[in-house]
Amino acid sequence: MSRGDGPAAARWRRLVTDRLAELERLSPAAGSVSGSFWDSRAGRYAAAVRRANTERDPFLRRLRRLTDASSTVIDVGAGTGRFALVLADEVDHVTAVEPSAAMLAILRRDAQELGAANVTALQATWDEARVEPADVAFSAFVLTLVPDAVSFLAKLDATARHHALLYLGAYSGDAVLDPLWRHFHGAPRAPGPSYLDAVAVLRELGIEHRIRIVEIPDHRRWATIDDAVESYRDALLLDDTAQVRAELAGLLASWLPGRRGAYRSPLRVMPAAIVEWRGGRLTGR
Repeated sequence: MSRGDGPAAARWRRLVTDRLAELERLSPAAGSVSGSFWDSRAGRYAAAVRRANTERDPFLRRLRRLTDASSTVIDVGAGTGRFALVLADEVDHVTAVEPSAAMLAILRRDAQELGAANVTALQATWDEARVEPADVAFSAFVLTLVPDAVSFLAKLDATARHHALLYLGAYSGDAVLDPLWRHFHGAPRAPGPSYLDAVAVLRELGIEHRIRIVEIPDHRRWATIDDAVESYRDALLLDDTAQVRAELAGLLASWLPGRRGAYRSPLRVMPAAIVEWRGGRLTGR
């Protein structure tokens, strides 16, 4: 059996494919998760990133330990620039790869406002992207949407001169949403892959790695139940109808902690996994 065709890679592909098929079935107009899916969500995503305290994020702290003013960095699936724009002020150059045009437009706008002339914003999927190797290559909360984990990881490894990193959730968000999901859909959600599945693929590829479990504060807040409805309706893949909104509002009013003007997520913190290895493992560098 060659690298890339083992049971861990097959399981990963099956989990992601089934998950994406469910998305397409329940929300056929949502667009491709490799780009257009995020276009209508870019504004909300950027606002959530601004509320989060990125400076205290353990993944950023780790990236800072691995980089200095002479370092080059690749951020795969950079979104609106949560990590890329912070690092730009501290390293020599950042390449931000992002398939969503709307996400990238916000990143470019913010980079210009910050005067971050050392950021190259590239609209492409990771598979399509043509990039030069960098000292550090990383991807945060992207891999679980990619069916071909082997190709993704192999390219991340090949483009990292020194360090390659993944940032992945280490808890099941589906488990938290399960009562609401079952209420509206009458069945459990198709399970997605976890960080343990990613680690299994790395092992199958023969990539030695380190894992650190960290906690990220959950800063999600909503001024009104209607604001929360918009967020949860999207997460639950529900139709945008008055009946759905009213029903979801009633459920969230008793489920979300807080009160009007200060509703928050039921989670105080979210566990996450930082997976790290020396680049070039597959090429023998």
